[in-house]
Amino acid sequence: MEVVSTVLILLLAVAVSGVVVRLLRGLLPLPLVQIAIGALLAWTNFGLYVTFDPQLFLLLFIPPLLFADGWRTPKREFVMRRRSILLLAFALVFMTVLAVGYFVHALVPTVSLPIAFALAAVLSPTDAVAPAGIAGKNRIPSHLMHILEGEALMNDASGLVALKFAIAAALTGVFSLREASISFVSSPQAALRWAPR
Repeated sequence: MEVVSTVLILLLAVAVSGVVVRLLRGLLPLPLVQIAIGALLAWTNFGLYVTFDPQLFLLLFIPPLLFADGWRTPKREFVMRRRSILLLAFALVFMTVLAVGYFVHALVPTVSLPIAFALAAVLSPTDAVAPAGIAGKNRIPSHLMHILEGEALMNDASGLVALKFAIAAALTGVFSLREASISFVSSPQAALRWAPR
């Protein structure tokens, strides 16, 4: 019964967030309102405690969201803007991993550099659904929106590769940029299948 009441409370919270956004006439994006309502539910004494198995969450929620977002992305625009999308999806993620990794290591010297890179690799890819949800409709020019959505769909691969090699470097103490580059170019499917247990 506790699971049913939790699900009903969460469904009610989602419905209330939609009403609040309509009442505010789009002044606040829907995801921000949902985050605020979720924080309110977690902060007060509702006794609402939700646990998800990460593997189940990845199986049930992430694929439908990515599929729906990929289905809505215009294929022609994606192909036309492939250079910008690929630069953002790969070069930007790797540069973010390097910058954030060195920053975390400088900020907390007890955190080793490979662990700092692993943390940065987890944080660097953006959410595929976030650009449309946060920006709303018609607030960003359509060509920029297509680039952001395309980048968000592809950057998980580069983030997973960076995480894989950061963890390998932390465990073995060895990192080869040549091996990492060859592995990324030759088998990106293997990087997408890889997931930490």
